Amino acid sequence: MHHLATVIAASVLLATAAGAAPKACGDDVDGRGTAVPCDCGDVLVGSRTLTDADPLVQHPCDTTALVVDVPADRTGPTLRLAGHLVRGRGRGFGLQVLRAGSTGLHLIGPGEVRGFDVGVVAWGGTLASADGVVAAENHSDGFEVNGTGYAITACEAVGNGRDGFALRGRAFRVDGSRARQNRRFGFRIVGADAALGTAQENEASGNGRGGIVVAGTGHAIDGTVVSVNGGAGVRARVRGGRIANTFALGNAADGVRASGTDLTVSGNEARDNRRRGIAVRGLRVRDGGGNGASGNAAGRAPQCAVGHGCR
Repeated sequence: MHHLATVIAASVLLATAAGAAPKACGDDVDGRGTAVPCDCGDVLVGSRTLTDADPLVQHPCDTTALVVDVPADRTGPTLRLAGHLVRGRGRGFGLQVLRAGSTGLHLIGPGEVRGFDVGVVAWGGTLASADGVVAAENHSDGFEVNGTGYAITACEAVGNGRDGFALRGRAFRVDGSRARQNRRFGFRIVGADAALGTAQENEASGNGRGGIVVAGTGHAIDGTVVSVNGGAGVRARVRGGRIANTFALGNAADGVRASGTDLTVSGNEARDNRRRGIAVRGLRVRDGGGNGASGNAAGRAPQCAVGHGCR
């Protein structure tokens, strides 16, 4: 991820070069209920529900569309896209969250962020949740998030130039979300104790180098569909976690490939992948049962192995 000070400085330079001085916008910019519509490059200082009157949704943005900056002594803001499209010209961020009050930003769709360098950027625990938001055709990642306890629900990342979801941190959740046709990975997960698909299954399909790649400790990967990705469906290096109820179909490498310590693997199915179906190894790897694989081009290797042949 980028160095924050460098990014802020770059954003200011780009805004200056474009000749646009950012202004404060939101539903209450002065504490007296004064609503100011948002335009490209503006700073959101509180909650806002976008409407057709916001210039932000009327034309493409040359650089960053909207910066969220709410001091820590205020309640976290809510930004509702309300069905609108925020468009860029390949530079900057669709939404950049610098500060988001005491509780973080709640980003609520439906709505779409399309055509920036990165769609949604929220580092340092500034995002509380994103629900029903699409990040599409951005030059780099769709979503870049780092924090503790945040939730990504029913979001989509489509056709981005690098990763659909680049997520870091601790104890965050991803449910009911889809990553499709991103150039590198659908989901890239790093950190500890993340829960993927434990409430509602996620999907990664048609991504260039793999569906889901996971690294860290204590992650739970559950209820995930990974299909026709250009690498492994799931690739994980996890200590003290679990991989369960994943369906891997037609991926260009292994369906599920993992290594780790104290890793439990159960209820996974892999079909017609171009290498092995399920291949898990490591110290105290446990086969929880219900794993199965068929039609994979495994050669002499077993179709399904969780430390040994699957049961």
